Amino acid sequence: MAYSFQVVIDSRDPHAQADWWAETLGWTVEPSDEDFIRRMIAEGYATEAETTTHHGVLVWASAQAICPPDQVGDRGRQRFLFQAVPEDKTVKNRVH
Repeated sequence: MAYSFQVVIDSRDPHAQADWWAETLGWTVEPSDEDFIRRMIAEGYATEAETTTHHGVLVWASAQAICPPDQVGDRGRQRFLFQAVPEDKTVKNRVH
């Protein structure tokens, strides 16, 4: 029986972490929906400051997820979400 899981990991640089872990695990970085991001900015739900360009693609600056390549887009996919946090790791666990 396969188990579905989603893990959140605090990170100083979520995009670099996602790239590294995707390559290491043989997974894929989840694709960005640039049209959705632009629409959220145009409608006032987000700002340009909340985005960045990573590998030439418009992405949310605060997070990036990876999943197995055969599960991209599946609702119950296995997933690691790397989220940006301002503080360096000192004592708290970065995995949630």
